[in-house]
Amino acid sequence: MPLSSPAQVHSLSWEVDGGMVLLGGLTYGISIPLQDKVLPLTEDELGELDPLLLNRFDRISTWQDSDFARLGSDIGLRASILSPLLLLADEPSRQEYGTVSIMWLETLLLTNGITRLVKSTVRRERPYAYNPFTGQELRVDPETRLSFFSGHTSNAAALSFFTAQTFVNNNPGMRRKELLWASAATLPALTGFLRVKAGKHFPTDVVVGYVVGAAIGLIVPNLHK
Repeated sequence: MPLSSPAQVHSLSWEVDGGMVLLGGLTYGISIPLQDKVLPLTEDELGELDPLLLNRFDRISTWQDSDFARLGSDIGLRASILSPLLLLADEPSRQEYGTVSIMWLETLLLTNGITRLVKSTVRRERPYAYNPFTGQELRVDPETRLSFFSGHTSNAAALSFFTAQTFVNNNPGMRRKELLWASAATLPALTGFLRVKAGKHFPTDVVVGYVVGAAIGLIVPNLHK
């Protein structure tokens, strides 16, 4: 049973929203004890890491280390999280701000729940663990084993595509939709690129994070139509 006004394009329902909150809450909740059990790399394990054992696509990230890229990726993440606020400039979207706000929170919960669960299950070493010039304190931090997949990229993609899809749903007759989709696709792509340049993620971490995030960002608004 819809919980929003029939005049709105998007509506809430116990079935859809309850299911999303349940899935997001479960994945996030399960990930907490799993991440707590992630142990730091030992000296022997660090010594066994060999970039030549990686595929060529990922190998390039093992010698990347840019503070500028790290800062840029953080800015990209924050910008994407706040991007739904742009919907306040759109009259149809502004009229259903309550529904859009709940969908936004569900998108965040699902993205972070799934991302954290996969990270804490796969436990892939980050690229900088392969770099002998990286400080030892960072290399043995448990966070070093949470590379797959990129949370910055999954969140940036989820919120960017969520914003674009919600806007398109509320303005089906809009022109130049391709410009909107190009903008939505560019921000997470740039964020992911910067995560690789920072030595924080492998390209495959970024690609998977992008796909997962984009899928969530597109699915959530469309399930509420």
